[in-house]
Amino acid sequence: MDQRSIMDAARVLPVVFVVVNMVSLYLIYSYYHLIPLLQDSKSYHSGVIQTAVFNGITVMMLLCYVRAVATNPGNIPSKEEDASWEYVPDQAVQQPQTKETKRTGERRHCKWCAKYKPDRCHHCRVCKTCILKMDHHCPWIYNCVGFRNHKYFFLLLLYSAAACNFITISMIPTVESAVQQNSAFAQMFLVLFAETLSAFLGILITFFFLFHIWLMLQAMTTIEFCEKNTKQQSYGSSVHDRGINGNIRAVLGDWILLWLLPVSPPTGNGTNFSDPEADPFITRPIEGDRGPRKSRAKADYAYGAYGAVSNSKRPKSGGKHDGLRAGKDGYMYFDAQAKDLKPRSGSLCV
Repeated sequence: MDQRSIMDAARVLPVVFVVVNMVSLYLIYSYYHLIPLLQDSKSYHSGVIQTAVFNGITVMMLLCYVRAVATNPGNIPSKEEDASWEYVPDQAVQQPQTKETKRTGERRHCKWCAKYKPDRCHHCRVCKTCILKMDHHCPWIYNCVGFRNHKYFFLLLLYSAAACNFITISMIPTVESAVQQNSAFAQMFLVLFAETLSAFLGILITFFFLFHIWLMLQAMTTIEFCEKNTKQQSYGSSVHDRGINGNIRAVLGDWILLWLLPVSPPTGNGTNFSDPEADPFITRPIEGDRGPRKSRAKADYAYGAYGAVSNSKRPKSGGKHDGLRAGKDGYMYFDAQAKDLKPRSGSLCV
C-alpha cells in the first residue's frame, strides 16, 4: 500500500469517529435514560415525549448527515456543458462576466483544472477539484461544503446542536440519580461519559452553528470571511448581499416551509451571482464595489450629510429632492427639477 492510499484511508477516520459518537450517545441515552422512564408509570408520559422528540431530531440529523456527505458540492461545468469556462483562449467563445479578478485585473483561473473560476469558486486540494461557492472542506463529512450541499451542512449543525443540548439537559436527573444511588461503576461511567460528551459537543457545535447563521445573514462563506480577516476589511458588506430574506433563501432554498428539511436546495447554477436568470435571489441592482445597491436617499439628498450645513443654511428651491452633493470643485447644489449640479456659494465647511 503506497502513501497516497494510506492518506486516503486516513481521511475516512473523522467520519468513523462521528458515526461512533452518534451510535454511542444514542445507545447510552436510550438504555440508561429513555427505557427507565418508559418502565416507570410515574414518568411514562414524560418518557414518551422525550423519546419522540429525541428520535425525531436524531432522524433529521442522520438524513442531513447522509445528504451532506453524499451530495456533490458543485463543480465548474465541463467543456460539453459550457465551453466558455475552459481555460483556452478562444475568441469565438464569449466568456462569462465575473466580479472577482486577480490583482492584475485578469480573470481567475485554476491551473490544476484548466478552467476559469466563477465567482466564489475555489480549488480544493483534498477533493482535487474546483468547488462552486466553496465554504470550506469539512473532514467530518469527508466532503467540501459548497453550493449544492451547503443547506444540508447548515441543517446538520442545527440538528446536531439540538440533539446534544437535548441529551445534556434532559439527562441531568439520570446523572444525579446514578451518583446519589451509588450505581454500578459501568452505569455511572457511561452516564457521566454521555453527559460530558454531549455537553462538550453541544457547546462547540452551537457556537459553530451561530457563526454560520451570521455568515448566512452577511452573505459570506467561511473562505470569504477569512479573506476579509486577512485583508482587514469590514465584515458588514458583501458584493453578494441580497438582504436578509434573499441571503437566507440563497442557503435554505425558495420555500420557507421546507427550510428546515433536507430537501429543496437553493435554485441557480452556482456559477453566476449577477445574472437574474442564473441567480433568482437578485432583486436589486448590484454595484461592483459595494454589493447590492441599498437605499441611499439620506446619503444622496440629506442636508448636512457631511456635518457642514445647518438647518438655517439649507438651499431653498422648489425641487422635491433638492440637496447637496460633492462635486469636483467642492460641494455642488443639486436641483432635482433641472437634474444637474450647479456651483453653490455660501458658508460650507469643506
